[in-house]
Amino acid sequence: MKKYLFILCASALALVSCNKELTPADQEISDPAQIVFNISAIHPDGAATKAVKTGWETGDVVFVFFSGQTAPAYLEMKWTGTDWEFAEKNSLSLASDETGTMTAVYLPFGSDATVAASEGAYQFSETYYSYYLTDQQSYTVTEGEIDGTFAMSVPEGYVQFFLDDADAGTAEIELREPHLTPQGIASIAADGTISHTTVAHGAPLPGYAYDKEDKLNGESKGWLFSGILAEETRNVETDYYFTLVKGGWNGSYSGKAFDGKTLYRGAQEGRALKLPLNDWTEMENCKPIDLGFDFTSDGVTKRVYWSSCNVGATCDYPTDTDEFAAARGITIQWGETEPNEHPGDWRYYKWMKEGYDSWKGISKYTMADGQYDGSWYDENKTFKGDGKSVLEPEDDAARANEGGLWRTPTYEEFQALLNYYPFPDVFTWEFVNYGWKVTNESYDDGRFVFFPLQGRYSSSYNYFWSATLKDTMAPYYFRIGYEDKGISQNNRAQTFAVRPVSD
Repeated sequence: MKKYLFILCASALALVSCNKELTPADQEISDPAQIVFNISAIHPDGAATKAVKTGWETGDVVFVFFSGQTAPAYLEMKWTGTDWEFAEKNSLSLASDETGTMTAVYLPFGSDATVAASEGAYQFSETYYSYYLTDQQSYTVTEGEIDGTFAMSVPEGYVQFFLDDADAGTAEIELREPHLTPQGIASIAADGTISHTTVAHGAPLPGYAYDKEDKLNGESKGWLFSGILAEETRNVETDYYFTLVKGGWNGSYSGKAFDGKTLYRGAQEGRALKLPLNDWTEMENCKPIDLGFDFTSDGVTKRVYWSSCNVGATCDYPTDTDEFAAARGITIQWGETEPNEHPGDWRYYKWMKEGYDSWKGISKYTMADGQYDGSWYDENKTFKGDGKSVLEPEDDAARANEGGLWRTPTYEEFQALLNYYPFPDVFTWEFVNYGWKVTNESYDDGRFVFFPLQGRYSSSYNYFWSATLKDTMAPYYFRIGYEDKGISQNNRAQTFAVRPVSD
């Protein structure tokens, strides 16, 4: 095997700098088989901010893959605080006059990762759902030397968030936002092409504990989150609503709105936001439970979270009579946000025109002309349809009562939930405590969502409004009983429960 001497230097523009750069003149090459690497790796500083890492730190590892090599042979370079230490992995065999490309990858939380071969490509030992740095350069083995400078950069679309927390690392934590998507490296092809593992939009971003050894003024220990920002919101003022879950699915839930924020102005600047640890709104009753429920609409797959309880409920899993009553919550007419004491009576329906007492007097959510035979007419006998077929936020009991991003599920989302029943070895539905306990078996932490029936007997049912009209008179609703589950329609003057969801 050839013997290699590696000489590299990195510029850490914000935290550390290279104290001495060795040059070929510093080396005495007595063995023609000896190869000198004149390579530097520059850490990007365009997004220099106290919220994110801005330079190499002791123990950081950069993985270098050469296209002329066969996976899993690669170079590992570790920053000591003043220079690099190098390790050849799986016998590099660079030949004289060999040409190709070399790809550098830095994983902020994967310095202890190992690399294996997978179908001819390089694959890390685990997927790190974090931003990463990379660059690719051409190389030629010329007279026993390889020259090159990696200008490391963050791939397009990544944004970062830092949460101050002196206890970072002591509990599981995740951050969620509908515009963000977790993404990590899946594999690196021989030509340096990187493929990714991408989860659904709005799926949880895992928090990685981060503590700078040498802190600058204002810096602290905390959690670092990162993900891909939806393309349509990049460089655009957007309203965001973050959900923070600490201590696992059965831990604490809190939410915080950031309205009118521009989180991204390019790959190297404006991609970080420092989140405060305080001033979050605690979610005491309705908590968004992650059942791994991904829903595809208009070609986009997003993570949908089912609330742990009904609107107005103060208990999410009853074990006695008092708790069962607290778990049922309120019932409302469709399109209203407060309970109505006259179920089925059109005269008391919020969207009923004065002087009417039937569905013909409905004044909102009347869809479009010709979509329903009955039709609605004004005093001039002109049809007045508003084209609305899905609840708007101001008329949504879930949003009005629970706030945040809560909303009433659509017909399609209820149908998708039913498609998971039965779903062997993944979703299980268990009838217990006079209701249905829904569990995703792929999680081993016991998380579930419970749908209570209306009464404490097996013949009971419960009915949950959807946000979607079948026609102008009859919205869809989800019915659930001991031996029956399905979707039906009913007139909107009836009073049903609401089980919120959020993106």
